[in-house]
Amino acid sequence: MLRPFLALLLIISASAATAERCRAVVNGSEIVIEADNFATFAEDVKTREKLMRWPSARWNRAWGTPPACLSAVLYDYLATTVPDNQIEGYCLTQDDKTGFFLVPGERNFRGLCRTTVCERVNTTKAETLAVTKSIANAALTTVTDPAAAVAVAHKSGAMILSGSASTLITNLNATSSTVVTALSTPAALTAVGVSVLAVGGAVYMCSGDAPEEDVPAE
Repeated sequence: MLRPFLALLLIISASAATAERCRAVVNGSEIVIEADNFATFAEDVKTREKLMRWPSARWNRAWGTPPACLSAVLYDYLATTVPDNQIEGYCLTQDDKTGFFLVPGERNFRGLCRTTVCERVNTTKAETLAVTKSIANAALTTVTDPAAAVAVAHKSGAMILSGSASTLITNLNATSSTVVTALSTPAALTAVGVSVLAVGGAVYMCSGDAPEEDVPAE
């Protein structure tokens, strides 16, 4: 009688351990998070998102795969690994290939970007490497001019260059004609708070746009 009881206890314990974990793709790499340890920001997540996530979460656990992380849990997790000055004023955005990554911008109740929209720039491997190196080198330089581009080697793994489109063009002109072309569009030139990101082997251009509604993800 004792053996079946112990076996059942192990199954219950394993299920509980799995239930505490969730998975997410961040900067092109899959990570697994102990979700219960990152619930501070998640307390602000509305019940409707949790309810919509519940069916798929139950299915994944049944197959031994951690459910997808709620964005608020993921934001809390990143907040423990990223310095305060690199998490405040940042929000989560998502791409099908790279997964989640942090960008400058206002966040909604789930930690997702409200006004910042990012588009992937179709750069070559050589251009991506050149942009990454350029931003990394700039991040080592102290920026004293308020009008200059601000470069950050983000602890989340992204290289971020922020400023006006014209300033970014000046900084990246020698590294990627594709990125310069993207920054030269009327929309980019008139946008407030433009950023170029090199993350997960890709380059993105991000800028402010119309606020997104605070609705649960599908």
